[in-house]
Amino acid sequence: MDNKGQVGVIVAILVVSLLVAVLVIIQTVYVPQWMKDREAEHMDNVANQFADLKYSLDLQASQRSLSPLINSITLGSKELPFFVSSRAFGSLYIVGEDTSNFSVTFGGTGRVLQEVENSFPITGNSAEIEYMDSISSLFLHITTLEAGKYFNISSDLFNITFYVFSSSYGLQINMTLVYSGNTIFNQPVATALQEGIDYRINLLNPDYRLSTSVLPEIEKPFNLTINVTGNGKFEISGYMYGNEGAINTMEYTYRMGEIVYSSQNAYFVDQDYIYEGGAVILYQRNGNNILYPPIMSIEEGTIPHINFTFVDINGIAGKTGAAGYGTYSIRSNYSSSTSIKFMGDITMEIYTKYPDSWKNYMETLLDENGINATVTKSDDKISIAFNDVKISFTKVVVSAQIGPGWVV
Repeated sequence: MDNKGQVGVIVAILVVSLLVAVLVIIQTVYVPQWMKDREAEHMDNVANQFADLKYSLDLQASQRSLSPLINSITLGSKELPFFVSSRAFGSLYIVGEDTSNFSVTFGGTGRVLQEVENSFPITGNSAEIEYMDSISSLFLHITTLEAGKYFNISSDLFNITFYVFSSSYGLQINMTLVYSGNTIFNQPVATALQEGIDYRINLLNPDYRLSTSVLPEIEKPFNLTINVTGNGKFEISGYMYGNEGAINTMEYTYRMGEIVYSSQNAYFVDQDYIYEGGAVILYQRNGNNILYPPIMSIEEGTIPHINFTFVDINGIAGKTGAAGYGTYSIRSNYSSSTSIKFMGDITMEIYTKYPDSWKNYMETLLDENGINATVTKSDDKISIAFNDVKISFTKVVVSAQIGPGWVV
């Protein structure tokens, strides 16, 4: 018997066994961990890509630019070479507003901003104008010019008086503007005029300082008082809050589309990234939260002013989805926008599949800014009951498509 031959066979068997054991350990212990780390890294990459996507959509929503922007989303991650492992896949799709679960409604009791044009023609009289939010044009129209007549328009912070008097060159109109107790304009605005003529004065002329030094600084809304002794009137165009009453939720309901990414991981926990209303939400089986908040701001004042800008994703037919593995582009561009303002005790409802995320975010935001509101949650929505606030809401429609081609 050849003992040396037997030893060689035994050594070979032991080496092969050791190699197999090492490979088994690597395959069963290390490969899953490596793949889990790889898939976790891919999920982090998707989160960063959604952050870039949100930045682009926010930019288009704020700038209202028609220039398209392109972002990329990577659907999956590769398997390991030389070892048995599974590749991660994913799906990316645009959910239109017709099938989306996401919408915003407004109700409660308050005032709705409305446009006024050439309103409040006061002749030989006085009047109170309440809840003015902005003035786009303001004229004094004197229909019959007479000496000794005055025309006055004022608020709590400013007072403007036009006085007509005779001079050696004819009739003259003098304007005085007092703001916060200080006279900032006091001089003639028209001279050498004939009695009985029809004359108009643009109060928003920058030379008179009302449009440059006063209106941009005063808190909105504001009230106006008009007093007229001559034949004339103030012609005002702009926006004001209408009569107080119930706000019809059916009239103020805004449905919006979403962008949704869903992972199909083999080792790491599956995650969904959802862009809805301008927020990016991370969803997984043990919970969900808002990673990146929507476009919102709060202005302090006697009446707090809360600004919401929500983004509605409008998918292009035939280019609303992709699945599998690889990197896909999302092309987007601004399409249109709709705005509304409310004032009073307003209830805002956000219908969503992720009410926990929205409730936690809104409660934190409102508490940090000292806003008096109550946030409640149900299975498919949150309700926010605001007390004595102004709310500006804008829905921006952005057209988007997945894959190559031009957004139309």
